[in-house]
Amino acid sequence: MTPPSSTYVVLGLLAKQPGSGYDTAAFADRSVRHFWPISRTQLYSELTRLEGLGWVTGTTVQQDRYPDKRVYEPTTAGLAALRAWLDEPVARARQRTQDTVALKTFFGAYMDPGRLADQLRQCRAEAEKLHAELTGVVEHLDAKGPTRSRAFGRAAARYGVLKAEATIAWTDEVRELLAVEEDQEAEAG
Repeated sequence: MTPPSSTYVVLGLLAKQPGSGYDTAAFADRSVRHFWPISRTQLYSELTRLEGLGWVTGTTVQQDRYPDKRVYEPTTAGLAALRAWLDEPVARARQRTQDTVALKTFFGAYMDPGRLADQLRQCRAEAEKLHAELTGVVEHLDAKGPTRSRAFGRAAARYGVLKAEATIAWTDEVRELLAVEEDQEAEAG
């Protein structure tokens, strides 16, 4: 059975930055969660799976004031598995994300316009927050100087920035549509 994509996400995180489960979860929160959310529970399950597959090794590190922790790093077989997965073509149909706001907008003619406007405001606010966060990531990576890893991290962050900008522009378009609809109803009424 082929492991799920989340297995490779955790493997890739460890390839970029070996560490404990806690460290890897924190790294995921600063990086991939913007476009591939992964819960801590799922991450810890994947560490167990990866170790069972022989794709990572875990070493117990003793700590003075804290419980011992396990630090993971990819094995040669793990890096080979990661490269093989990265080389596979992306199956876009399987990767579709669900967008509830777009779906509700599609059915917007059956919705209270005020409620749809509220949902669009919330969607825009979330996109603006994400935009600011990812713009900060891009600026941080730019300030640290170019490396191959940072360049690709920056490219992924830019994807999120541009996607957030598109979402903001889309919410403006739909809000304009709602305003025109309200004007037409007022003229007819």
